[in-house]
Amino acid sequence: MRDGDNKMLNTELCACGSGLRRVRCCAVDLAALPEPAALELLAPKALEATNLFNEKKFREAEALALKILDLAPNQRAALRVLFEVRRAENKPGPTETLARRLASIPAENNALSAAAQLQLAQLLVGQGRHRDAEPSARAAVKLSPRDANTHHVMGVVLTETGHVLAGERHYRTAIKLLGRDDGTVLANLAWNLKLQGRLDEAADIYQQALAIRPDNTRGIGGFAQVEAGRARLPQAIALLDKAVTQWPDDRTLRLLRALMDLQDEQFEAVINRLSGPLDGLLPPELAVRGQAVQRMGRITDAVTIFATAKQMQRERYGHRYEPAAFLQKAEAYKAFFNADQMLNLPRATPRDGVQPIFILGFPRSGSSLLEQFLAKTPGFAVADGLMPVASLTDLATRLSASETGATYPQVLADIAIGDGQNIPTQLRDQHLENLRATGLLQPETKFITDRAPDNHWHLGLIKLLFPEAPVIHVVRHPLDIMLSNLGQDKRLEANCGVSMAATARHYDLTMSMIKHYRGQLALRYLPVRYEMLVSDPLAVLQSIVKFIGAAPVKLPSKPALRVNAFQPMPRVPAHVVTQQPLHERGVYRYRAYEAALPQLFSEVRPILDGWIAELGYQDTP
Repeated sequence: MRDGDNKMLNTELCACGSGLRRVRCCAVDLAALPEPAALELLAPKALEATNLFNEKKFREAEALALKILDLAPNQRAALRVLFEVRRAENKPGPTETLARRLASIPAENNALSAAAQLQLAQLLVGQGRHRDAEPSARAAVKLSPRDANTHHVMGVVLTETGHVLAGERHYRTAIKLLGRDDGTVLANLAWNLKLQGRLDEAADIYQQALAIRPDNTRGIGGFAQVEAGRARLPQAIALLDKAVTQWPDDRTLRLLRALMDLQDEQFEAVINRLSGPLDGLLPPELAVRGQAVQRMGRITDAVTIFATAKQMQRERYGHRYEPAAFLQKAEAYKAFFNADQMLNLPRATPRDGVQPIFILGFPRSGSSLLEQFLAKTPGFAVADGLMPVASLTDLATRLSASETGATYPQVLADIAIGDGQNIPTQLRDQHLENLRATGLLQPETKFITDRAPDNHWHLGLIKLLFPEAPVIHVVRHPLDIMLSNLGQDKRLEANCGVSMAATARHYDLTMSMIKHYRGQLALRYLPVRYEMLVSDPLAVLQSIVKFIGAAPVKLPSKPALRVNAFQPMPRVPAHVVTQQPLHERGVYRYRAYEAALPQLFSEVRPILDGWIAELGYQDTP
């Protein structure tokens, strides 16, 4: 018997859950798929399966589709029917498998291919997997550049992966192609503008969007967040109260209303809104409830709630710490960016004008608080992470045009050859032009802060583009950082927020990168302690102004810094939206928690003790 015959007799169902035999699904022989002429013979049966599905005869439609696909795994219409059946059954694994297969098989025209790519992108976006959706979203735009839907989805993907300016362009293209205002697209554009800090524009567009689609609960929630960000908390609360009354089962609206209570220090109200068994709440709800309980001093209860949220992320939603790619990245960057290599590489030529200040800080270290204070200082603008240096790595690769096929950062070795010596200046100028295009730079701006979360990876490139740029590193007791991240429900690099152990491991990786760069590059480096920042912010600002060599400026007063009031600006960074009066609750908070729960940090102390000593915290037990 031939091997092909053995395969055809294999009745093992595919592990992906599609319902197809494995040899006709994930293990199919692509070279043996039927040709278009043979597929056409099955078209009437595929149409019959489609009609059965449309008539809601799902079991009959599924059975017929499975028979067709057992004969021809690439029969598009039957594959689409099986995809719709699995999606209706809420089976995400097989649904994604079938969507990817639909996107991969050749189609007779671009419209069909674009629809399949768009369908896959929308499926992944619906699961919150925006980065995974990007390749299919890009493919859909290329295949159907005049389709408003492809641009809309591309706008969503770019916005939610941090490329907000590009996302805005695609939203506006979608509206132009539609030839009319659309409530959903407008609301998504408004959210994009909110992320850019253009709150007044966002508010105007939200009003337009909600006039068209007043039932858009996500739009209402976004508008409420914009109003809160504009220091209009009563208006935000009124919006949410009305919406919660109208849609009492909407969990997102309820969560946002609880966040407003938390901001207003109404902790009992938060707990009442997010009551019930812990396993009946979602991780974001648990995080907010836990923060309220924490503020009430109930340490053990707070840790239990936070731990439940992290466990739920891992066990219910399958989130895992994924360090492999970042460990490889660290190895490659450390191998390339060393003192000997850097001696051979040209720097950008000096240039007058606005100078960037790069801020480092692991999540929850206090770097956002420092940027809030700098935003109140004359001559300073804040970019947060709006235009990260990391976005230049692709351009650096293209400009270097290596014949060896090298990738970043190894491709930078070519800038030492011939005209490549101009590349650092070109990259620097492009970065400043990108910043200028955001509207952040005003005539009086002398310095602009860059608080991109991946700055610690790119200190080598920063040294080439801005050789004398100040690098300010906000440090905090590592155990306080662990504790603060435990109470958050935010997606962090490599998914390191899924457990305290993962957070500690990634903190160790991040700090090792900064230590490497400090040892190999002559950085203008200034460490700033979080504990000093909250106890004497004026002294910290004075030290920073002196360090960067700025002309004497009128700094905010001590009382003004402690109040930390909202200050209107052209673009409001996201962390400014939720800024609070200065407090010292988080200073060495870990002590009380370790006293109440002696084993709380037992798993992470071996990872962190070295950094605790190196940062000078060993004398603060």
